[in-house]
Amino acid sequence: MRRRLLQSLVPMVVALAIVAVIPLANFIATSTSRTLFLSRSNDADWFATMAESPLQTGDIANLRELAVRYQELYDTPVFVVDVDSRVIATSVSGVDVKEEDIAAALHSTLAGRLPPEPPALWPWRSGEMIVSRPVVNNGSVLGAAVLRVPTENARDQVQRGLLLLLGGLLISIGAIIVGIVRPITRWVLRPLQDLDNATHQITRGALDTRVSTDGRAPELRRLGDSFNSMALSLHQARQREREFVADASHQLRTPLTSARIHIEGLSRLSPTARFALSDIDRLGRIVQRLSRLAGSDRPSADAEGNEAALDLAQAVKERLVGWKAVYAADDLELIIGEMVPGGVAPELEVDDILDVLLDNASKYGAPPVEVSVTRDGTEVVLSVRDHGLGLGSRDLKKVGERFWRSAHHREMPGTGLGLAIVRSEAARVGGRVVARPPIGGGLVIEVRVPLLEDYDV
Repeated sequence: MRRRLLQSLVPMVVALAIVAVIPLANFIATSTSRTLFLSRSNDADWFATMAESPLQTGDIANLRELAVRYQELYDTPVFVVDVDSRVIATSVSGVDVKEEDIAAALHSTLAGRLPPEPPALWPWRSGEMIVSRPVVNNGSVLGAAVLRVPTENARDQVQRGLLLLLGGLLISIGAIIVGIVRPITRWVLRPLQDLDNATHQITRGALDTRVSTDGRAPELRRLGDSFNSMALSLHQARQREREFVADASHQLRTPLTSARIHIEGLSRLSPTARFALSDIDRLGRIVQRLSRLAGSDRPSADAEGNEAALDLAQAVKERLVGWKAVYAADDLELIIGEMVPGGVAPELEVDDILDVLLDNASKYGAPPVEVSVTRDGTEVVLSVRDHGLGLGSRDLKKVGERFWRSAHHREMPGTGLGLAIVRSEAARVGGRVVARPPIGGGLVIEVRVPLLEDYDV
């Protein structure tokens, strides 16, 4: 954005500088031309004075000598004509009074009017400057003195002035860009850069990020206030979510403990009670995970490293025995794909993860549902694929967020916490959850966890 802003401002600065320089360039050329014209006009006046007597008496020999000497000194041809435009005395031969510039000057001069000042001298033009003055006696015009002034030196002087002006223009433009345009660009874009950095911080989970609005333009100050209000709303919503999960886990813990005490007493009398007791223990673990989920946005691996590695493929196969019966009862097809042994952290709750994935696939996807365990480099990958409608690219990025549900599934029962718990469990052992669209449609949820290096298949 800074580059685009500079690309729009720099041409404006250059255009304004050129507009400001044009009058200066015209002043240099006009001033040089006028100085030369006035200087040679004085010489022409002197020649007109000296020619007054010779034009009356006809004795022009002395006048010719003056003309030749003047040309030798100033390299400027000069000639004198009478009232009929006949050349009386000249420093060079071959003077053609019918030349356009000379004829125009003589027409005004012999009519008793001073010819207009010649145009400005520019380096890309050529030609002489014609300066003429009338020879007058008692108000009558007797003739005219004409100087054919060379302009090469004056044009060179104008060229040097223009080159200096151009150099000054370039230096000024550079100074304006470095000293004014770039600081202004940084000042204008700094609030937007702050907003961009704050947005990246928000996306990384730092919901307490805020932007400063001090010293900003009114529009940017309103934008900053709106951003801070949005960030505060997100932070408060996240806090409410965490408080809800924490309260739910806290409220569940007491009745679960009480139920476990009662069922323990019954477990000695009934085998069914022993199964109920195992489910109560599992619910207790779920409550503990909800507590961990409420306590941190960035779970981390907490494996102690003193337990035997867990074969993920074997654990998945054992859990699938029950799920095949569940799927069969609902007339759903469950396909068990490749099962590659791979050791993972023993505290990984494979049953809970698989339960969430298979439950979601049966509710939100379409059969057949395929389950596989593979290796990908240093990771063991548990994949569950369904053949439903799948998710769009935007929704794929939100998979695993707390309380998030796809727009297609909001009318269906659920809390939006299942995949969040899966993501938390995977992250607890250094893993991650990846959602992607497979070839042929549907949705693949991959739980990728580190492969233990010392695991022996």
